[in-house]
Amino acid sequence: MYIFFGVFAAAGLLCGIVSASLVYSRWNVTHNGIETMGTVVDLQYSKSSVAPVVSYMDENGRKRLYESTSYTSTNPPEIGDEITLYYLPENPDKIALEGEGWFNLFPLIFFFPHGGVGFGGIYRLEKKRRLYNWLQQFGKEIQAKQTEVKRGSNKGRSYYTLKCEWLDPYTQQLYNFESDTLSTDPSDSLPVGSPVRVLIDPDNPKRYWVDLSFLDT
Repeated sequence: MYIFFGVFAAAGLLCGIVSASLVYSRWNVTHNGIETMGTVVDLQYSKSSVAPVVSYMDENGRKRLYESTSYTSTNPPEIGDEITLYYLPENPDKIALEGEGWFNLFPLIFFFPHGGVGFGGIYRLEKKRRLYNWLQQFGKEIQAKQTEVKRGSNKGRSYYTLKCEWLDPYTQQLYNFESDTLSTDPSDSLPVGSPVRVLIDPDNPKRYWVDLSFLDT
């Protein structure tokens, strides 16, 4: 699972880096470049969206063309429109058109879902791993009672979760525990009513781990 979530985290991080790079590049041009006016001389089409081809003069009086890669179907530009643009004097082909900055944030569309799944999954796995290690050292062993095996499915594959309960003999409080997901049904090895080893935090039984490691042997 670390590999699975790691792939999503890497993809999300890459999208974030790309977006940050594009935003910085545009900021550099708009803050350190020369402002001028350009004229839309042609349009490039992609399905129902258009992107302008803009003609402008650099500071040396040389005519240049800039082909925008920001396609839009909302208030599309028309030939003859004048557009404010910025360019770097040392690199006149490095252009930033006014109003097209939103395009640089496009990679963030992938950053949040991919990064959320990846980093969120790694965080949960690491939190569970640390709890497991802590309970192995300082946890209290109890014997709970198997009450149910819950079956679920994901993309056609079945998984199982074992549920059990334990009555604290001192407080008479009933606690319910749930195992990690299993790929096989544990019902044959642990029928209803069977004792189940559980490690709990003595100060907070809601922090626990259901030990089904013997099922792997």
